Amino acid sequence: MKGKYIQLAVGIAITCLFLFLAYRNLGNLNLGRLLHYPVHYFYVILAVFAYAVSQWFRALSWTRGLAPDVPLRKMFASVCMGNGSNMLLPFRMGEAIRIITISQVKRDYGVVSVNLMLERLLDVTILIVLAVSVAFFVPFESEVEAKLAVIRNLMVVGIAVGVAALLLLFRFRARMAASERTPDFMRKLFGFLGRFAVLRSPLVIIRTLFYLICSWGCVYLSTVFGLMAVGIYDMTAWAASLVVIVMTNLIMLIPSAPGGIGVFQYACIYSLSLFDVQAFQKAILSVLLHLIQYAALLPLSIYYFMRGEFTLREIYRSVAKRQGARFSER
Repeated sequence: MKGKYIQLAVGIAITCLFLFLAYRNLGNLNLGRLLHYPVHYFYVILAVFAYAVSQWFRALSWTRGLAPDVPLRKMFASVCMGNGSNMLLPFRMGEAIRIITISQVKRDYGVVSVNLMLERLLDVTILIVLAVSVAFFVPFESEVEAKLAVIRNLMVVGIAVGVAALLLLFRFRARMAASERTPDFMRKLFGFLGRFAVLRSPLVIIRTLFYLICSWGCVYLSTVFGLMAVGIYDMTAWAASLVVIVMTNLIMLIPSAPGGIGVFQYACIYSLSLFDVQAFQKAILSVLLHLIQYAALLPLSIYYFMRGEFTLREIYRSVAKRQGARFSER
């Protein structure tokens, strides 16, 4: 328990540090001008809606791929509750809530946990592709461009090797699992892998990846609408939004306060500094883009918690049961 408090204190300290780094280079901002700056709320509403739709596509990536035996309504509720909890609770406890709530339907903590890891791995892959594509919109020095070219080549090789490995797995998994020459541990491994819907057919992986790309596309549109809300249009809005998405999501891997407060603002301001965006617009967007996420996730999360899709008592009992099982094993 003491270690948790230390982690929380370190996270808050990191948040304060990044908030200081984010706003120190903006100069003396006129607070009155910031408060009275005309924000186009029509675009804000579109941004909130697009971000909410991204959660729907994320749920579809499970019901059409990772976990087809879970109803879409239950999966969407789990995604909203988990990601909404991450905005308020420390230590990314929303991930545990997603595992517990999905497991109440699927009844398999191990498979759900690994599926969530696969989802995050695909998310990172998509972010890396977006990060490399940033080079087409942001001018870098020749040394940086050379490094980006190396990263791009490594990505191509990695994707090719991964696709080849998956095709071999699909082609020979059943044959090797049935062969008497296959060692017992390999049979158990193939049996465990057979429980994952995403590894049963290449089409399942394609569907999962397709819906995740749609989800990130909605996040991208949400960011574009956020920039338009403060008067940034044309190519600047589309290019800057891409950089903001990559930077904010990668830096959110750093442990900080709930919701990534502080690190999000730093990454947002740093990303916008690469473009011709005024200081007061950076300050507004660093808060507005984060509030858009809160406005999209929290109402849905609270709604499903109160509606009783997965009750808090059931979640608490599931956690207590898992903790009791661990202690009994010891």
